[in-house]
Amino acid sequence: MTSRLTEIYKRLEEPEFRILRIIERHMKKYEYVPIELIEKESKLPPSKLSNSIKKLSTLKLVRRTLGSIIGYTLTYLGLDVLALRGLIVRGIIKDLRDRIGAGKEGDVYIGITPSDEKVTVKFHREGSAPFRKIKRTRSFAIDMSWGSMIEVAKVLGEREFRILVELYNKGARVPEPVAWNRHAVVTKYIEGSIELYKRPELDEDEALEVLKQVLETIRKAYMDVGVVHGDLSEYNILVRTKDDKVEAYVIDWPQYVYKDEPHAEELLKRDVQYISRFFRKIYGVRIECENALKYVKGEINELGIR
Repeated sequence: MTSRLTEIYKRLEEPEFRILRIIERHMKKYEYVPIELIEKESKLPPSKLSNSIKKLSTLKLVRRTLGSIIGYTLTYLGLDVLALRGLIVRGIIKDLRDRIGAGKEGDVYIGITPSDEKVTVKFHREGSAPFRKIKRTRSFAIDMSWGSMIEVAKVLGEREFRILVELYNKGARVPEPVAWNRHAVVTKYIEGSIELYKRPELDEDEALEVLKQVLETIRKAYMDVGVVHGDLSEYNILVRTKDDKVEAYVIDWPQYVYKDEPHAEELLKRDVQYISRFFRKIYGVRIECENALKYVKGEINELGIR
C-alpha cells in the first residue's frame, strides 16, 4: 500500500518543488523566507506563485509566519517530500509503502527499489528537547543552533549514513547502508526482524548469542572505527531468526561520539551496563558488566558469560 507521503508527492508539480527548494536553501539565513525572495527566485507569475503556495500550505508542507510580514518555512513533511523526490530521481527507490515505525528520532517506512527489492527509509525527526540534551555530550552539536530542527535533522541524517558505511565495512552487525538524501537514510530491509523491546521469544542460548553479537558490534565500533553508539537500548536492536540461527543488528547511530571525546567513556559504560542489565533481567543471561566493558574496549578477548 502506497504511503500518504507518496500520495502527497504525486500531487505536486515542478513549480511546487521549485518553491520548496528555494525555501530550504534560504532557511539557514531566514527563519521564514520572505515571499519577495521566493517570487524573485522562482520566476513564477504572481497568480501561479499564489496558487502553488496555497497548495503547499494546504498540504502542510510549508508554514507561514504570523504577522504583517509574509514569509514561509518548511515543515518536516515538506522536507520529507524533498528527500523523497531526491531518492526517486536518483533511482534509489520508486515507491514508499507502509510506515513501520515512528518515534522521537524519526519515521520509518518500507521503500521499494526499481528492482522491486525492499529497503528501509528513515526520515529523521529531531525535536528541540532531545537536541538540548545531546548538545551537552556531543561535540558535533555544540556549535549548532537548535532553532532550525530541519537543519539538525539533515546533519544527523548524513552522520548516520556515513557512520553506517564505516561500521558495515568493518563487519559490524548494522543494516547495510544504501543511500541518503537530506534527513532520509536508506538501508537494506532486514526481513523478519523485530525490535528487542518487544521481547521476542529467545531461549537461553539464543539470548546469549544475541547479546554476544550486540557487544561484538559495539566492540568493533569502538576498536575498529573509534566511535561509541551513545544511546544503546532494547529500542535500537533488531532480532531475527534466519536459517535456524538468531541474528542481531544494532540500529540508530546518528548520535555517536568519537572515543576520544570527553563524554565517550561515560556513554560507553552506560551503553554496556544498560544492555547487559536488560539481558540479565529479561532473559536471565548472567554477565558481569565490568567484564562486558573490558571486552568492548579490547582489554579482554572472552566475555565469560553463560
